[in-house]
Amino acid sequence: MDAYLLPGLGADHRLFTRLKLDVAAVHHLDHPIVPRGAPLKDFAEALEPRIDASRPHVLIGVSMGGMVAQELAAITRPAQVILISSWKGPEEMPWSIRLLRGTHPERVLTRAVITRSLPMVRWEMGVSGPEETALFDALVKACPVESLKTQINACLTWPGPEHSVDKLVHIHGDKDRLMPIGSIKEPVVIKGGTHFMVFNKAREVGAAVNEALAGLPSVSPSA
Repeated sequence: MDAYLLPGLGADHRLFTRLKLDVAAVHHLDHPIVPRGAPLKDFAEALEPRIDASRPHVLIGVSMGGMVAQELAAITRPAQVILISSWKGPEEMPWSIRLLRGTHPERVLTRAVITRSLPMVRWEMGVSGPEETALFDALVKACPVESLKTQINACLTWPGPEHSVDKLVHIHGDKDRLMPIGSIKEPVVIKGGTHFMVFNKAREVGAAVNEALAGLPSVSPSA
């Protein structure tokens, strides 16, 4: 069984550094470069050639990556989709986020604005401690501002997956400030988990993911 990992908005494969999975092979799908204004469906279509859909596989996405994974599922037909700190559709967005839809808040972003807002964003993400802060700041610095704008707009305008995902597991932290758990339907709850829990609670998240994978065929390091 292959696992394809999709990081969150503005992040890349480094987000999964601590995550240990019981699968044959792990593949990282960093966000592709797409035209300004592209929807999440275009991100999925750009990533599709990097997936060997002829082999049994799962899609595991964090935050924005979970949304893209749901779009990809209609194309590659995975054995399972696992969402971590994500949304299954606009109905799970809190009102504070829904009010931003159509207002294009990303247009005001500049590198200077991003730098000034870092302390607040770290708090909202649940980032604390020197190692977490160093990784988060490095991810923010590495992501081009134009790419960040495109990703934010794609998330805010996402109408939800065009086709429902049959085999889906949603793992969510009960201390997620960015995506409050109160709006999430039927999650597997990680106690004390924040929006950055795939890194700072990787053992607990990994255990939940591996439990979800356990019932699938050919899930073992030698498969």
